[in-house]
Amino acid sequence: MLRMTHQHLTTLIIVLLLFFLHPVATHAANINQLIKAEPFTSSTLMKQESDLIIFTHLDQNVRKWDTGRRLSSGARFINAEQTLQIHDVLKGQAPSPALLLTTGIDPLPGPHDPINEQYTGALADGDYVLFLKRFHNSQRFILSGGFCAVYPIVSGKIIALDEGFKQFSGMTVSELEQWLSSH
Repeated sequence: MLRMTHQHLTTLIIVLLLFFLHPVATHAANINQLIKAEPFTSSTLMKQESDLIIFTHLDQNVRKWDTGRRLSSGARFINAEQTLQIHDVLKGQAPSPALLLTTGIDPLPGPHDPINEQYTGALADGDYVLFLKRFHNSQRFILSGGFCAVYPIVSGKIIALDEGFKQFSGMTVSELEQWLSSH
């Protein structure tokens, strides 16, 4: 019969923790992590905390998968990955390909449900300026602050969503680039 001393048990626990917490060992599991928005209190702070700020296009090609987690209502947390078709890098360096990782809920909650602000889900087809954080030293990025990091471009102008910073509304990408370099 196998006898484990306290020291052997401690060593085994440390080895298991290192294995399960090491980034390489858990890389596959990381894409099932829930991506929950934590909005910024200022646009300057969002800029400083973002690893990558880009003018990009997203299309309807979205890879989705179930994270295995559920809300008490039974709705599922779904992660999504979208390829960033980058027009211009305003801050940072973008790998190729660069991917956007988000978490959403299926079925979608009602439009006024506060959980919508915490889990953005995949973004719709269109052009955007996005403020992004690198996800676990990979080619994947997450939104820096959820919807406050998402700025659709319509007719060449930036649109600030309800959660976004209104100072960007109406700017062109060039004007935003000037603001980024001066703040």
